[in-house]
Amino acid sequence: MQTAALTTTRKTWTDEELEALPRNGHKYELLDGELIMSPVHANHGEICARLCAMLLHFAESRKLGKVYDSSTGFRLADDLLLSPDISFASKARLKKIEVGPEKFLAGAPDLVAEVLSPSDRMTQLNRKLEHYFEHGARLAWLVNSRKQQVHIYAADSIEALTDLDDVLTGGAVLPGFKCKLRRIFLPG
Repeated sequence: MQTAALTTTRKTWTDEELEALPRNGHKYELLDGELIMSPVHANHGEICARLCAMLLHFAESRKLGKVYDSSTGFRLADDLLLSPDISFASKARLKKIEVGPEKFLAGAPDLVAEVLSPSDRMTQLNRKLEHYFEHGARLAWLVNSRKQQVHIYAADSIEALTDLDDVLTGGAVLPGFKCKLRRIFLPG
């Protein structure tokens, strides 16, 4: 991920200041007061779209909650606004974090999915995961397209899916959701 150079000393950003940042193809996030921007490659976007579509279809058909893409901001603290590549918030969670349709969500979603990019740094991703769980997330998927693997994080465990026939599930967050890794990495 690239870090915006102008932010080394800036610790507090208002929602309005963040919303006014240029629409230049970069995704902006606020991580511990540091503004980070992260453009992504085509493969990343394709995997995100495919996984988002599967989750959206599953969640909407069962009326479980809402699925969001990477443009949705989750305000976790004054110095923390994150936008996971894909996220899901259950109806119950939305009652706690939904402030209004034109506002950032005020808390973490139930499920966070981050698709690794070549520019991603594990230290930043680990900090993000810690913050998500600290603020209420229950499940996180770290998707590695280069290795065709998914690491599943829960509050007290990590599991690695490393074979294309391994099945990614939604656990207690999205009961009944199942997807072989090959559907994510090798489209029909």
